[in-house]
Amino acid sequence: MKNYILAVALSALALPAYADTTVNGKISSLGLGLEAAFPVTQSVDARIGLNGFNYSFNKVTSSNGQSTTYNGNLDMQSLQALADWHPWQSSFRLTGGLVYNNNKFSGTAQPTGGVIYLGGTPYTVGAASVNATVDFNKIAPYLGIGWGRTPKNSGFSFTSDIGVLYAGTPNTSVTAVNFIASSSDIANANASLKDALNSFKFYPVVSIGIGYSF
Repeated sequence: MKNYILAVALSALALPAYADTTVNGKISSLGLGLEAAFPVTQSVDARIGLNGFNYSFNKVTSSNGQSTTYNGNLDMQSLQALADWHPWQSSFRLTGGLVYNNNKFSGTAQPTGGVIYLGGTPYTVGAASVNATVDFNKIAPYLGIGWGRTPKNSGFSFTSDIGVLYAGTPNTSVTAVNFIASSSDIANANASLKDALNSFKFYPVVSIGIGYSF
């Protein structure tokens, strides 16, 4: 299903340009994006676009004489299909639509040795680690406002959006690697991680971009 949706999006973006079509390059809280916009009626435009970004980090912390290495990777991938209503046929717009949300995070915590905590319980370990993954509902509704309109003439234009993506309650998975942890501690760790990320079920989307109309 994912490959089919991406193929449709890429095909739409690769269509030969025709009158009143705008291609926008964007920077947003969903990553770097590329979208095609075109008018449907005098007051309604449609947009289809792709967003992506990847960020990895490595951090070492020390506590009570023990060092712990944290590795993480944020992989943002999304596809959006939006409809814009322009009241009074102005550049201001009210936007609604659906987003295929493939944003996800994975991380690992690995102490140098000694003690590792999971679900509030200390475990004496050697070369062990705790892995965690996070993702969200694949289909997410979006509502927002913005500014920008497909120009009647060819040329450059600016676009911006402010909105909210309902990503749903995060799906979390915590696993113990190279040590045996109780199922209750793993469940507690999952619950704590889910609770810490629960505010992200309403994900703010802010974007700016520049486009060219053909």
